[in-house]
Amino acid sequence: MDSLKPIAAVTQRKTTKEGARMSAGDHLQELTEQFTKGPASGATTGPPALHLGDIETVPTLFQPRGGISERHVSELIKAIKAVGALDPVTVMLVGTRFVLIDGHHRIEAYRAARWAGPVPVRYFDGTPEEGVLVAGEANSKAKLPMDNTDRQNFAWRLVLIDRHSIAKVAKASGISPAQVTIMRRAKKTLGEHAGDYVSWFRARLAANGKDLLIDPNEKDEWMEQLADRYADELTKKFSTKLALNPEVAAMALASYFGRKLPEVYGFLREHLSEDDRVAIEVDNDEF
Repeated sequence: MDSLKPIAAVTQRKTTKEGARMSAGDHLQELTEQFTKGPASGATTGPPALHLGDIETVPTLFQPRGGISERHVSELIKAIKAVGALDPVTVMLVGTRFVLIDGHHRIEAYRAARWAGPVPVRYFDGTPEEGVLVAGEANSKAKLPMDNTDRQNFAWRLVLIDRHSIAKVAKASGISPAQVTIMRRAKKTLGEHAGDYVSWFRARLAANGKDLLIDPNEKDEWMEQLADRYADELTKKFSTKLALNPEVAAMALASYFGRKLPEVYGFLREHLSEDDRVAIEVDNDEF
């Protein structure tokens, strides 16, 4: 395996298949086919470190959470700048591709920190199908564990892939076998349209005849209702603590949103009246 060289050209994989976005099942099928054909596939030894450009991510398969936590990425960026390289990420060798199994937040942090050196890696001993389950189990036990929504959405994704038993889906996602059975029923009810629903919440409503696909004309109203619900949840959690401590509130939001903070700031400005904007600008000009 010492002769094995990372190939940067394979890192930019197509995300479309015949003009349509590839589903998790399509990605798994593609990886499985290449895994069985590639003579070096599944090797557990290789270069101890790879450059970022040589590590391919397939988040629809191996990132169980609903997305990247900007707060966690910010913490990892600080660690990179303070101590250098982080703990090894886990990759799988599929043909000539180095596919990331676990460590999506670390990779995102390396990119944000403009890390130019190689990234420490360890190699996964198993098939792509096994890698999907292991990624879910690892995230359930990680420092940043999946919440209930993430676990349900990941289980729904596994049900859509339709390659794993009820017991294996339940173990990987952390939900009950009974819940997985309900998801399988919903998939059967939705038929060929099951893959149109990324979240279990929407899939469940659709299977019960209560589709929640949002009409573009009703988007603003939907967003306002959602914002009101989040505001109510903040009030229940913090009462007036955030409102009475705006500086602490700003620090908390900065930590939560991380790199997204400038974007959030831009939207916040839209909710200020013209008088408030002028007042803020005048106050800033005085210093």
